[in-house]
Amino acid sequence: MKRLLAVAVAGALALTATPSHAEVRGVPQGPAKVRFAKDFPKLLDHEWLFRLGGFGGIKARARLKHVPVIFVHGNNVDHADWYPVRDDFKKAGWTDQELWGLSYNGLGANNGTALHRDNPERDAEHTEMGWDGTVRVTSDDVNVPDLYDFIRAVQAYTGSKKFSIVSHSLGVTLARKTLKVHKELRKDLVAFVGIAGANEGTAFCPEETDQVASCNEIAAGTKWLADLNGPGKNDETYGPAKWMTVYDGSGYGDPAYPGPSYAQSSALKGADNRRFPGTYHNDLRVDPAIIVVYRTFLEKSEKGIRR
Repeated sequence: MKRLLAVAVAGALALTATPSHAEVRGVPQGPAKVRFAKDFPKLLDHEWLFRLGGFGGIKARARLKHVPVIFVHGNNVDHADWYPVRDDFKKAGWTDQELWGLSYNGLGANNGTALHRDNPERDAEHTEMGWDGTVRVTSDDVNVPDLYDFIRAVQAYTGSKKFSIVSHSLGVTLARKTLKVHKELRKDLVAFVGIAGANEGTAFCPEETDQVASCNEIAAGTKWLADLNGPGKNDETYGPAKWMTVYDGSGYGDPAYPGPSYAQSSALKGADNRRFPGTYHNDLRVDPAIIVVYRTFLEKSEKGIRR
C-alpha cells in the first residue's frame, strides 16, 4: 500500500505549491550519477546546467548487434529506474553499447519502486549520491532539449543513425513531444514502446493548471495533448517506426489511470496496444514477463534494418 501511495503522492505533490518556478517545477537536489562510457561526450542539462546523468556505452563505434535503445524514465525519478530492465536485456544478449538511459531532471527519487520487483542497485546509488528523501516533479516541454541532445549523442557515439525508444509514464509524452518538435528524427526511429503514458490524460492531473508541474500539459483535454496527438489522433503513431503501448487497461491496477475515464489513456491509435489488466504502474515497466514482450517487439522491429 505504501508503494501505491508513493506514486499518488508524487503526482499530487505540487498541489499546495505557490507559482514560483522552483516550487512548481521542483528544483533537483543535484545531478544524477554518470555511468556512461568514459569517452561518451559530456552533455549539460539545458535547464539546470549540470551534467546529464545516465548509463550506456562501451567505447565509440563499438560493435552493435542491435539497434540502440534509449530508455526514458517517468516523473520524479531518474535513469536508475531502468536497471532491472537493462539487466534483463543484457541477459538476453544485448550489450551496454546498445542500452542507453538518461536522467533529464537530475537526481531522482525512489518512486519508481514496483510491487513485485526490487531495484537494490538504484536504492544503493541514490544513497551513495546523498539523496535527501525529497520528491521533485518536472514536466515535458522543458526536457525536450535534453532528450534531443541525448538521442543525437547516442547516434554519433554508436555510429547508428537508427534508434529505438522505450519510455515510461511522463517519459512517454516527453519522447513523443521530442519527436514532434524534431520531426527529422522520425525517419531514423525503428520502434517506440510507450509504457503507462498519459497520452489522453491522467488522474494525477484531474484538471489543467499551471500550479502543478506538467498538469498544463497532460491533464485530459488540454490543447497540449490535442496538439501532440494531432487531428483525429492522426499523429499518435507514424512510419517507418513500429509502435507498441503497454498499460493496465482495467482501470483498477494502475492508480494513474483509474476507472473507465482513464483506463485507455495510454493506448495510441495505430499501435500494438498491449493490456496487462491489474498491473501496477511501475510493474508494467519492470515485470520480467512484460519486459520479454517489449524486448521481443524491439528485436522483431529491427530485423532487416541497416544501422
